[in-house]
Amino acid sequence: MDGKTTDTVDYIRYEGDGSRPMERPVVREVPWTIHVDGQELVTLFCTPSKLNFLVLGFLAAEGVIESLDDVLLLETCEDQEGVIDVKLNGRELPTTGRPILLSGCGRGITFDDLSANYSPIECSLQVSVKQISQLMRQLRLSSPTHLAAGGTHASALADGDQVLVVAEDVGRHNTLDKIRGECLFHGIPTKDRILLTTGRISSEMVSKAVKMEVPIVASRSTPTHLAVKLARDWQMTVVGYVRGGKMNVYSRPDRVSTH
Repeated sequence: MDGKTTDTVDYIRYEGDGSRPMERPVVREVPWTIHVDGQELVTLFCTPSKLNFLVLGFLAAEGVIESLDDVLLLETCEDQEGVIDVKLNGRELPTTGRPILLSGCGRGITFDDLSANYSPIECSLQVSVKQISQLMRQLRLSSPTHLAAGGTHASALADGDQVLVVAEDVGRHNTLDKIRGECLFHGIPTKDRILLTTGRISSEMVSKAVKMEVPIVASRSTPTHLAVKLARDWQMTVVGYVRGGKMNVYSRPDRVSTH
């Protein structure tokens, strides 16, 4: 059910005193509306890759489903372009709360209370500065859409040594939903793993991570103040500005070693 992730556009290149027509690939951003049991739930703006995993991950993150067994059908509607139809397997669609517009790009939305009192993560996982740096490099080399056109965020689920699942999207929150959905589909545990991302670590990223029981989130960019506060409340390790062998650890530094 996936589509093209890039389109070619024409543009005028200005350089020095001259200009010339050129063309290059740009990342696609398209709306997909999710219908659950005939009820319109939400429209997600996303890059059309791993759409089935995006839908599964979003529904799991919002508490609509708990496992793959809760989904009877997931398909694109033939008579409505940009619509994904989901039928639940004997599970009622929960009453959603007030929708919250997320700070991420790609027009993300959640019905979850980002300040919810989740149980603190108890995990003895420890990784080294070298391991985090190497995993971030693996992520960057495993992002074909970004390498071809730029304009996307990439995230990955990893153990201490290798990247396990990678997702790209215009919205960084979508990348985590794609990862969660793919893990749900293939039976890959997310608990006690590491999440890496190229984008900013904001509150919704930490919220999605804690629901995946991930103790460590690392990024090439910065966390927000609320993300750090939530991470400290939930005993998560947040690592920012992972570049080369340097990085900043904002919470639970005991999980990151220099050896």
